[in-house]
Amino acid sequence: MFIELKLSGSYHAMGINYGKAFKKEIRSLVNMFHLGITLSKKPGSELFKPNMRYLLSALLNYKKDKIKWQYAAQEHQKFIDAYYPQGGDFMKGIAEGAGLCYSDILHINVSMENMFTCSAWGASGTSTKNNEPIIGMNGDDDPALQKYYRMLDIQPEQGYRFRALTVAGWIFWAHSMNEKGLACALKMVFQIPQAKREAGVPALILCKALNTCSTVEEVREYFESLPNVASGFLFYFADSEKFMKVECCPAGRDYDIVKNGTRGTTNMAHSDLARPYNLIPHGLDESINAVPRQLRMSYLLKKYDGKIDWDIMHAIASDHGDKESDTYYRSMCQHKKILKYNFKTISSFIAVPRKKSFWIFEGNPCENKVTKYEF
Repeated sequence: MFIELKLSGSYHAMGINYGKAFKKEIRSLVNMFHLGITLSKKPGSELFKPNMRYLLSALLNYKKDKIKWQYAAQEHQKFIDAYYPQGGDFMKGIAEGAGLCYSDILHINVSMENMFTCSAWGASGTSTKNNEPIIGMNGDDDPALQKYYRMLDIQPEQGYRFRALTVAGWIFWAHSMNEKGLACALKMVFQIPQAKREAGVPALILCKALNTCSTVEEVREYFESLPNVASGFLFYFADSEKFMKVECCPAGRDYDIVKNGTRGTTNMAHSDLARPYNLIPHGLDESINAVPRQLRMSYLLKKYDGKIDWDIMHAIASDHGDKESDTYYRSMCQHKKILKYNFKTISSFIAVPRKKSFWIFEGNPCENKVTKYEF
């Protein structure tokens, strides 16, 4: 199971303890991020496949380039100050505890491009066996990142307690639930190249909802109080009665509250508002299985409609596709054997808000390394 850390008190104090507990991992991750971005800018590199011929050059220019990435991250600070100052205090505490400068921690928290190939889905009402909402998500990434994954049990002085899976040094949550049973799955839908986007609201500000909201309606109200994001993010939120899919893009947000039915998303925006951004080149010379995964997701949700429970959610998360079609090993449970990029499913999440319970699978969910968390 992923290492878990309990934090309580002020956000600054929690950050200090967080930074001290995972000092080694945080410092390593900061170096990896800075070096990885430098390599990604070299000729012949792709977003997730850097040209290693330039490794020596990147190492020699590492400190100079690091300053550029730190400076770019600071453009997001005004949004943190305005909408989530507690998050700023949290990151300052992490920096202090880990013995790093604040800009380093800020940079790894606003660099969300690594969350790229995930799948998320949900069901509620008559589409489920027990007539209750349930959501799931597979987090897909470079296996090297898995060793940095940590569970946090956060008990702030004000607001709701919540538990979340994250990466050492980060304060945004891929899989999470708070004490009210509000569950959240967060992923990227698409990416806009850095050269074509303005500094916008970082996803970590949207994650504040876990600390302040108890229903999907409250989440929507909070989101509507914020400016638009710079790239494309997807949220699945669920409370005890329904779930909500939110597509966020530079043009705004599209909300889909579902009391009866299913939804599923790979890496393609579905709303009229966000769909045009699917066409923006993302820096990869092949798709990350977005289309076959979406086809398979739609098929599975339709197949199991009316029967969906925890076991079916696990079956969807563990699905490897149809051997007779191009969805084979291009489904929700991703393994490295197909993609030329070094990607696989490194975590999986199933949440049942009415029971205030969620499950985290470590690695591919087909391997059944699962831990239950509950309030």
